[in-house]
Amino acid sequence: MAEGTQIYLLPVSTSSSSKEVKSSPPASPKSQDASQLSQRLLIEKQQEEAEWEIINTLLMTHGLKPLCLVKRTDLKDLIVFDKQSSQRMRQNLKVLMEETARQQKMIQELIDCNQQLKNELQLEQKRADCQEQRANDLEELMEGVKSKVGELEDKSLHRVCQQQSKIKGLQKEQRALQMKCQHYKKKRAEQQEMITSLQKEMCRLRKEEEDRVVTQNRVFSYLCRRVPHSVLDRQ
Repeated sequence: MAEGTQIYLLPVSTSSSSKEVKSSPPASPKSQDASQLSQRLLIEKQQEEAEWEIINTLLMTHGLKPLCLVKRTDLKDLIVFDKQSSQRMRQNLKVLMEETARQQKMIQELIDCNQQLKNELQLEQKRADCQEQRANDLEELMEGVKSKVGELEDKSLHRVCQQQSKIKGLQKEQRALQMKCQHYKKKRAEQQEMITSLQKEMCRLRKEEEDRVVTQNRVFSYLCRRVPHSVLDRQ
């Protein structure tokens, strides 16, 4: 439906309700039935106009121009619908407006979802950038650690070489000391044997000296008993 076009609808009940009901004195039952019919048609017309006002409100809510209800009997340039067609048109317009509202709601939800996905994508991109930067920092740190480890390995290798050289020198000194120790042990054993031999010789000489003294004393005593002596000699 184009926005620049206004459609004038003339309900079929308008021609009947446009005539004013004049007050009259009590009439026949036939007149009373006609009056009740006019009253009922007037109420239906008012209800139909209220329904069209609701439709117009929906149309204006969606940016469309409202429909105009005419209250004249001149049918020139007018399209007249019967009551059933008018009701069906109102129902179709309601369905169309509800479908339009549903589609607009769906479009808004899609827009919101798209914006949410866009925000999430930006957030993930920021996280990816942070992770990439962190990976680069870790890679630089790893390179620094590798360089430091290489330096420490070189220093450790140099120390190991020095330690091995010292160990070889100490082992050589240890072998020399062991040889000296064995030499000194051997010399000590020889000296110990010599001391033992000298101790035996001293014991032998001491015993010989003791035997010689005993023998000398025995001979002296014997000689003293056999040769007379004076008192002076005895003294």
